[in-house]
Amino acid sequence: MLSFQLAGLAWVRIFRKGPLLRRSELSDSDLPHVLVQLPVCNEGPLALRVAASAARLDWPADRLTIQLLDDGYIEHHDSLAAEVRALIPAGISLQILRRGDRKGFKAGNLAFGLSHSDAPFVAVLDADFVPPQDFLRRTVPALLADSGLAFVQARWGHANRAANWLTRVQGLLLDAHFSVEQEARFRAGLPLSFNGSAGVWNRTAIEQGGGWTGDTLTEDLDLSMRCMMQGWRGAMVSDLVVPGELPQTAAAWRAQQARWTKGHAQCARKLLPKIWASAMPVWKKAAMTLQMCQFAFYMLAFASAVISLTLMGMGVVYYPGVTWLGLMVTALGIFSSIGYLYLGQRMLDRQHEDKLLPSLLLAVVFPSGLILANTRATLDAFFSKRTDFSGWNRTTRVGEIQSGGWRGIPELVVGVVLPVFAFAESNWSALFFFFAVSGLVSIGTMGAMPRRAVRQQITPGE
Repeated sequence: MLSFQLAGLAWVRIFRKGPLLRRSELSDSDLPHVLVQLPVCNEGPLALRVAASAARLDWPADRLTIQLLDDGYIEHHDSLAAEVRALIPAGISLQILRRGDRKGFKAGNLAFGLSHSDAPFVAVLDADFVPPQDFLRRTVPALLADSGLAFVQARWGHANRAANWLTRVQGLLLDAHFSVEQEARFRAGLPLSFNGSAGVWNRTAIEQGGGWTGDTLTEDLDLSMRCMMQGWRGAMVSDLVVPGELPQTAAAWRAQQARWTKGHAQCARKLLPKIWASAMPVWKKAAMTLQMCQFAFYMLAFASAVISLTLMGMGVVYYPGVTWLGLMVTALGIFSSIGYLYLGQRMLDRQHEDKLLPSLLLAVVFPSGLILANTRATLDAFFSKRTDFSGWNRTTRVGEIQSGGWRGIPELVVGVVLPVFAFAESNWSALFFFFAVSGLVSIGTMGAMPRRAVRQQITPGE
């Protein structure tokens, strides 16, 4: 079902023209006040870089407010504030705010910032993003021209895409997400989700949607879906690229993906009953359900492996029809995934780049190594009673070492044990087990390597 969804979105992306995104043509004197929020938490030089980038945005200075929302350690706040003030030119309105607690995490931080400004339009930029100077010029006019738009989302770029094979794979996955999935949803008029950064919101939509809430780990999806239920729409500006940083280690990527998976599951648990009880058309309910429930891939893959191994242990012989069904479903999943990823590169005219073929294969292998972590995250979302999320941290940044005790052991153990059973299993599941084992061993091996801080020069003015 998830594979058919990818195929359907790919068809829309190829054959359906994008809607004309109207933009208001206003003189500088008529442009509205814009608030640029920079939520940071112990980001080091990245916080300085994003602040300097925000200060260079092309927008009248008397209608631009920059908020640095510091959720980091109190002992670092004064030095961070001093360094940021030294970077921001005189004449730009700068607010450096610290709320004193991390309740609600990023959602709580953004809501706190909104309470200190009455700007009608709000841009959100995470610390690892560097917006181009014309970022506001190409997004805010679209919101002005269409009062039904809740937000305008730019496409993410990847400043460190070529750092290693893991970052290349992440680049492929995110390219396909933005240039195929998100663009297709926009073209088909389907509900669209904000991606947490590199976008601009209509403040009225935030307020009518219920505001930022910290009861899920994906506050962006949560607010987006609540706004879609109120009749708001989202828009993509796919030719506007805002480069950001990708996690460069398996530990950081695994933690990020588990957090996103758990957040999607929490949103599904929170919103699906309301969605299906609403008066929205069935097609819209179905589209929102499929969008929020993509996290189910990992749990379904885990369940498939467990069921197959259990039946094999019981000596069950499959009916021929079941064998062929398993073979077709496995092939469909693999080929639609690779086709979806390749289409993402083709849409961006990157299909001739070096190392594309091995990157495509690894883009199927590496996510398979997240089956254990993301299944656990899904189960935790549905059955855990914790609501403070105290054990979850933001993605590891440059110069940091991933905290926690994970060293790839669960993935390595399962990746070694599975082939013992897979070789004796029916032929239809061999391909599935091959990718699962390859992914688990790859991620486990990367996790078992000695941990080192990622080194990368970050220049505040670059």
